[in-house]
Amino acid sequence: METTEQVKQIKRSFRLYMNGITSTSMRRKGLDYKINWGVSQMDLRHMAEQYGKNKALAVALWQEDIRECKILATLIMPVNDFTASEAMEWAATLLTVEMAEMVVFNLFQHMNEAEKLSLMLFENDDKLVRICAYNLVCRLLKRNNECAPQLYATLFEKAAIDLKSADRQLLHPLVNCLDYVSSTDREQAKEAVQLLKAAGFDAF
Repeated sequence: METTEQVKQIKRSFRLYMNGITSTSMRRKGLDYKINWGVSQMDLRHMAEQYGKNKALAVALWQEDIRECKILATLIMPVNDFTASEAMEWAATLLTVEMAEMVVFNLFQHMNEAEKLSLMLFENDDKLVRICAYNLVCRLLKRNNECAPQLYATLFEKAAIDLKSADRQLLHPLVNCLDYVSSTDREQAKEAVQLLKAAGFDAF
């Protein structure tokens, strides 16, 4: 089946899983998409298993302004065939915090170039891209991947700036990331604690 037909088939199948109550609730919370069927994460993962890893299909789905299409795209993109540059292109099109979280959890953290991608994300001043950066660094550390000194330095440099923000959506992943660093036995823990305290946050 051609990619175009697969996309059409997938979009039709969302009607079987749609949840109007969930969709309405998400809109009220500010999660606005052109189309949102309210399909659960579990159902989307089951759908992804049916299609397997498919880069062409993932790219086509990401281009759709539909919540479920984008989440499916993050689940079926082959991580070994997805570059940091391509990931940056996806990050540049993000419109919601939910998707910034989903793309990191489902895809970015598993990439071979995840650390390189983190540095690239930090170079962008867009709030959602920066949210991706903090979430990605935190996920890499939690997976026991020791980060290079350059990434720690960049994390602390950007955090010192962003901690002055009043935007809770940005502060949430930032503080979570620094909290995690501060709770480890890594030599960078002390600097994370100092940053948090200087900004009025208590480290764990």
